Amino acid sequence: MLYLVATPIGNLKDISQRATDALRSCDYIASEDTRHTLQLLNALGIKKKLVSYHEHNKDESGQRILKDIMEGKNVCLVTDAGCPAISDPGEDLVKLMHENSQPVTVIPGACAAISALMLSPFSSKRFCFEGFPPAKAGERKAFFERLVNEERTAIVYEAPHKLMKTLQTARKILGDDRRISLVKEITKIHETVFVDTLKTVSEYFETNEPKGEYVLVIEGAVKDKAEKKDIPQTEDIEKTVKNRYEELINNGFTRKDAMRKIAVDNHLSRNEVYSLLLRILG
Repeated sequence: MLYLVATPIGNLKDISQRATDALRSCDYIASEDTRHTLQLLNALGIKKKLVSYHEHNKDESGQRILKDIMEGKNVCLVTDAGCPAISDPGEDLVKLMHENSQPVTVIPGACAAISALMLSPFSSKRFCFEGFPPAKAGERKAFFERLVNEERTAIVYEAPHKLMKTLQTARKILGDDRRISLVKEITKIHETVFVDTLKTVSEYFETNEPKGEYVLVIEGAVKDKAEKKDIPQTEDIEKTVKNRYEELINNGFTRKDAMRKIAVDNHLSRNEVYSLLLRILG
């Protein structure tokens, strides 16, 4: 049987007992990067045969794994971090198993996309996962054009060396005011959640070098801004923000969390909320 085993995306303590048991008892482990997986196995005290399975050898390696499973062996598939077969060459191995009527099971665990969505202040009732944006400018432009009218929260992965181009394209296509949550180092010491408009986020990274793998969570489009019933009129906005801020603080919210919630509930950026409170409260 093929076991799809989710591994930690940062904190090694997130590995499940079932995942540990499967890695220890299987015949061998198919890994995206055997050196990376070896570090995990060493931390868990597991000694197991590792074979390479990645984008550049998936056809040949996949056939060998299929042959072994057809002969009755149990194989665990892991990726560098998180869930194999999600925006990952493992999806081709799963397809190969199904095409040959071979059993596949999953040992669930950490997932960067879902974790980032949980950490972001946007709707999780309806969302879509878009994977990595294309590297070519034209294809990347088309990628974000498909999100212009997407009302669901969109989740996107990006590498640090490509982040600036991706943000610039997203800003150009989706607009300065579209809000985004950038999440990195999930479950690690320097876990960071940066929520603001595409304009503010893009300008920030013009002077701050991106480091680490990023998950971009993009707020869904609104059909008609005129339908945003929760947006207060100009003459009422200061009173609304002031009253809500005082209410949240009295209920135990930190200043930062109170401003974030007010921004989300009223379709404002945190900078706008901060400026309003600074003017109101001094």
